[in-house]
Amino acid sequence: MAGSKTSTKTETANGVTTTTTTVTSPGQPTKITTVVKAAGQPTRTTIKTITTKLVPVSHNDPEDQIPMQPDQPMPEGRPHSPSKQPAGKRISGFMSSIKKVLPKRSSSPVPTQSSPKLAPKQPVPQKQQPPPPQQYQQQPLPAQHYQQQPQPQQKYQQQPQPQQKYQQQPQPQQKYQQQPQPHSQPPTPQPTKVIRIQGSDPSVEPIIEKLRKAELGPSHGDHRHTTSTTIQNGKVIAHKISCYHDDSPDDAISTLKKCRTIVASDFNGKRLDVRDIDFSREDGHARACPNSEATTIPRLSHYLTSPFAGNQLSQLRAIFAWITDNIAYDVPSFMSGRYGDQSPEGVLRNRQSVCEGYANLYVALAEPAGLDVRKVIGLSRGVDVQVGDDRLGSPHAWNAVTVNGEHLLIDSTWGAGVCDLATRSFRKSYRPFFFLIRPNKMIYTHWPDESKNQYLDPPVNEDTFRGLPAVKPEAWMLGIKLAGKNRGQVIHSKDDYVQVDVRLKKRATDGATGKIVARLHWKGQAIPAAVQWSHEDSRYVFMTVKTWCPSGGTGELHFFGWPPGGDQTKNGPQCMVFKVVNDGSGRGAKPLLQQYVVKGFSFSVLEPMTAQVKKNAQQTIRIRVFDVEKGTTPALALQAPDGGMPERLPQVQPGMFEMTKTLEAGQWKIVHMTSEYGFSFAAVFDAV
Repeated sequence: MAGSKTSTKTETANGVTTTTTTVTSPGQPTKITTVVKAAGQPTRTTIKTITTKLVPVSHNDPEDQIPMQPDQPMPEGRPHSPSKQPAGKRISGFMSSIKKVLPKRSSSPVPTQSSPKLAPKQPVPQKQQPPPPQQYQQQPLPAQHYQQQPQPQQKYQQQPQPQQKYQQQPQPQQKYQQQPQPHSQPPTPQPTKVIRIQGSDPSVEPIIEKLRKAELGPSHGDHRHTTSTTIQNGKVIAHKISCYHDDSPDDAISTLKKCRTIVASDFNGKRLDVRDIDFSREDGHARACPNSEATTIPRLSHYLTSPFAGNQLSQLRAIFAWITDNIAYDVPSFMSGRYGDQSPEGVLRNRQSVCEGYANLYVALAEPAGLDVRKVIGLSRGVDVQVGDDRLGSPHAWNAVTVNGEHLLIDSTWGAGVCDLATRSFRKSYRPFFFLIRPNKMIYTHWPDESKNQYLDPPVNEDTFRGLPAVKPEAWMLGIKLAGKNRGQVIHSKDDYVQVDVRLKKRATDGATGKIVARLHWKGQAIPAAVQWSHEDSRYVFMTVKTWCPSGGTGELHFFGWPPGGDQTKNGPQCMVFKVVNDGSGRGAKPLLQQYVVKGFSFSVLEPMTAQVKKNAQQTIRIRVFDVEKGTTPALALQAPDGGMPERLPQVQPGMFEMTKTLEAGQWKIVHMTSEYGFSFAAVFDAV
């Protein structure tokens, strides 16, 4: 046809050649033909006919910005950058729309928010068509979005919320009872929609290419070549490695990642991260409160909030700090089931309560300052709930608040300390992690009675909640996350072998990571597990935890962690717990090589992995060193059973020490040479 234009683009990546031919003609739809060729695979041809639509692109990153209200004063000592995004407007939806360009990898449809329909060419300016009905449409509420059920004679009434986008099905109010989830029919698959933008956006093209390669690759994991970085004597050293990578197992965590956090209509697009804010002034003011100012609810509220008038974050923090510092958990009342007076006045007078009293007092102290804090009731995985328990949890109450359009959660009960049911005592311990938690983290441990209080779209169901791992706050704070396939509460083994993959987040300033150890608690035994380096990239160090069950039955696998530079000679906090179920007999169990703490760097003995190797046979000794402190030079050596001078292990590549040697019978020691003749033990194994 006259005036038509044809362009062809050919790309080759990982052995896959993609040829895209685009034919455009005036007044006609654009025709795109894509031919994908891979070695050993049949050629795949895709022909698409599309119309054009201009989509604005935003380069703002909402994750790294801290929201503040307009003209809101900042707490002292805190930087404040003016927002470039107008309040009440969302950042461009291009990035969320581009994910719908490629076909879904899973065959089962996933409920997501429908993207806007493509409209034919219109004169500038263009207006976006209203979105179609959601795939899982819920019944509208008559007046507002998060409408609370009326409670008889409630003293502190909550402020009505404006009508929101994501409406929930109203549920009858029942105390500590979960409502059943409605069964929704799967949506009808929609044809792939292609959005073409004018020009070339360099910030978006790598993402599109990454998504395209992921679609062409295997669906459950593949071998990838990555660049590994190692901190050596304070310097970052990079080298290439090949590893097996699997980012998307079909489990509860994967399901949760598909849920979006619900926000209010005035959300400014910037997520709040309280870790970036210094609340020392607010905490100090709350702890300095004299008893004379804590005689009544209005008087205490005025003392805590008036110095921070107009600053919602500071006022909320001062209340949180006072409650967690002055209210003790009433363990005997909890265990007896006779809770006593849980009203705000009663809690203030007695200075002790169970969770409901904490939540009631928070609402009461916030109300005189004009802070809209809501109470949420439901279940939680507390100290009385065992990992892998059939129960969803025990009755609990906490609070919710909206900050700059973002719904966040507060648990002042858990923020005040921990309970010891064996001694019927409460140990005071300030835990600020439970101040303003995002909904996608709170759902790991807190199950609200009403699904709307999850603030997730779609809300997770009971099966997903049961499948989420028992992750403790210390894991989030230390940057320890699960990877691989065993990411649930229960790990099943058929052959005695248990493996869990984790990733340790590198500190942005120097690349240092936290440390972990693991122990298998099995029928009265505490069996150390092997923690081996797997690979790393610019953001994470990936580790593999391995152990064997000595018999059939059940046990628990406990993870403990330390912050970067933490003293591993002292007990670290518990980070994760797994229930292990072994259907094997235990005959496949092997004694694992034990590692010791070496000052100045982290290391992992990759070979041998077991505590016993075959004597008079060739054996490779391979050790990976990482997270090296500045001023430290790792010098690893192997000491023979005769106790002579250790033989140095050569460094075959940055961070990798390796030697192959015939080992005589006896005990061999891997050591770190601290001087010409001095050394410290790193690991021990036997040749038998």
